[in-house]
Amino acid sequence: MGVKMIAFAILCSGFFILSAFFSAPAYAAPVLDAGRRSDIESQIAQLESQANALDTSLQQARGQTRSLNNDVKALDIEVRRREVEIRRLNLAIQKAAADIKQKIQDIAALSQKISRGRSALASGLLLLSTYDGENALAILLKHRSLSDFFNALYGLQRVEAGLQETLGVFREDRSAVEREKNNLEGFQEDQRDLKGLQEMERRFIAQKKQEKDELLRLTRGKEAVFQQLLKSKKQDIATLKTQLFYLEKTGISAQDAVTLADVAAKRAGIRTSFLLALLEVETGKQFEDGVISVGTNLGTGNWRRDLYQCYLNLGKRSSAESEKAAFLLITADLGLNADAMPVSRKPSYGCGGAMGPAQFLPTTWLRFDDRVAQLTGHTPPSPWDAGDAFTAAALFLADAGADSQTVAGETMAAKTYISGNPRCTKVVCRSYANRIVALARDIDRTL
Repeated sequence: MGVKMIAFAILCSGFFILSAFFSAPAYAAPVLDAGRRSDIESQIAQLESQANALDTSLQQARGQTRSLNNDVKALDIEVRRREVEIRRLNLAIQKAAADIKQKIQDIAALSQKISRGRSALASGLLLLSTYDGENALAILLKHRSLSDFFNALYGLQRVEAGLQETLGVFREDRSAVEREKNNLEGFQEDQRDLKGLQEMERRFIAQKKQEKDELLRLTRGKEAVFQQLLKSKKQDIATLKTQLFYLEKTGISAQDAVTLADVAAKRAGIRTSFLLALLEVETGKQFEDGVISVGTNLGTGNWRRDLYQCYLNLGKRSSAESEKAAFLLITADLGLNADAMPVSRKPSYGCGGAMGPAQFLPTTWLRFDDRVAQLTGHTPPSPWDAGDAFTAAALFLADAGADSQTVAGETMAAKTYISGNPRCTKVVCRSYANRIVALARDIDRTL
């Protein structure tokens, strides 16, 4: 066969190396099979139906004239409603965990494919270098026959075409890895928020059971005593402290929180109780290492590490630069040392950088600072000032539909606050909104 046919064989082998790269499987077997996933989703749907029925019962109970019997009944329904929510959240956490495992497998499989692609590209380029700089005439003169020449030329062309295709697939796979990493980040965020909300529900159940026991103890089962108790319970500071547990941890007393929220809510045309409920959940939804604590991430970070560098590490340079520019503008206008100002710490996934009680990112704050200044008279307003932060949050919620002062409008606003999408159908969005609406209803009874 001779040296030239051996060269042709080598060229063809390069093509087959590339072909093997194309045919290799991109993904591992799914972690959660379709049947199990469908079963979980069906159970979640059933629990949502139960939750809706309990919500209707609760609204009916709350709509009745307040009596000892009706209040006890409402408390029992609240507990059952939150127990259903915990079960639903647990299923959603399981699903998120499976999704996380799946994405990790997908990323690993894609990374392996990319590694094979690099090897295939290197092999192909090495083969092509044999003929680098030679034209068809030079190649022809190297072969003893036209048949050998055309065989070698055809093999070369196939390798070149294979290289181009391999390069295209290689680029697509790299983009796919980035997409899967973003998806993974989203599932991790969902799981973290779901766990945080679940912990809040557990705390709520304990609170309601204690409230029922205390109610029965104080009234001794007598309606007249209950009616006297109602008169004294309005604006009860102890009750407010219980309801605004996490908000108080930011350094704002329950009474001050009510005063500030009332002013901000009236400015924006939304309900005070809804604003308080959202800020309570927002400051309390930080979740890390199995412990829900407002102090875990809130105000314990630095913009350089937890915001700017974090976005860079995720490959989001545009977001990094825009958030950096916004943060430096905000602090410069306020005459503050940017490096000394507290922001939320980077959690186990994603990035931090949220500011103050409203937990706005810098670019989000700049969307509202002019309107906040007009309403508060603070020029410029500060995201670390409670009054300014409450007003900014109220404006955001009003723009998102809470100014309707209806359950539907407030639900949409809450979903927008957590996800940016008023019609978000993810379990975490629905649970977040439901928690806020339920807490707002509870706060209403005290205000």
